[in-house]
Amino acid sequence: MIRRVLNKLGIYRVYPLKVGNKTFRVPIHKGVGFSNFVHSELWMDELLKAFGSDKTKFLDVVMNVGQTLLKWKAIYPKAAYIGFEPNPNCTAYLKKLIKENNFDCQVYPYAVDVIGQERQLYLPTRDKGDSSASMLENFRENDLSHIQIKTTSFKNENLSEFDLVKIDVEGAELFVLKSLFEVCQNAIIICEILPVYSNDNKDRLERQQQIEAILKKHDYLIFRILKPSNAQLELIQEIGIHSELSKSDYVFVPKSKSHLYPIFGQ
Repeated sequence: MIRRVLNKLGIYRVYPLKVGNKTFRVPIHKGVGFSNFVHSELWMDELLKAFGSDKTKFLDVVMNVGQTLLKWKAIYPKAAYIGFEPNPNCTAYLKKLIKENNFDCQVYPYAVDVIGQERQLYLPTRDKGDSSASMLENFRENDLSHIQIKTTSFKNENLSEFDLVKIDVEGAELFVLKSLFEVCQNAIIICEILPVYSNDNKDRLERQQQIEAILKKHDYLIFRILKPSNAQLELIQEIGIHSELSKSDYVFVPKSKSHLYPIFGQ
């Protein structure tokens, strides 16, 4: 309650937050940063441990307010981290978070596509750092506002050859994967793809089918992350049509790498 009152007054405050064995300095300012104090997605912690190392080149699309950044730095403080975040409210906050903790990382203030252009980012709530914001209009019902943003591609930014990639872009996964495969064809990819729900959602279904086709083209396997298990994976042939949010997170892995990690059970 005290934190919220201070925030409404526009007062900048920094609080300690323990993630794993590390304690970070986490700011709260102008309504942004509260979600860092909700330690969720324990399966993500386990997957980062399973697939990462101090030598891993990690790509995070998108960063939001740094939830995955904190998880990554708690496990691998010296490993490479590259993040993309198009929401200017979040990028302003991330600068503060990075400065408070002296993080060594690269942050790009863009959404990812195969081309650079101006787009709209639609926010379904009044939360300026809403993690459910999407580049797709009406991806969720009743968009309340939108923000002008810019896109870029990994090729345009001269980025390539990542080891581990996290994609959480609320419907824009196809854009990111197309850009990724232009510069890298062997990364392990942790990706959220929200349900199609029914055949009536033709746009969602078409994007999902295109994603499956791209993965097949590049000889990738699809694993669904089972929940509430921390890090148990199920090999599937296709994502399919379903309505269960708990089945929305996946790991895409090159067949050539699947035998290297016991978690895949290959």
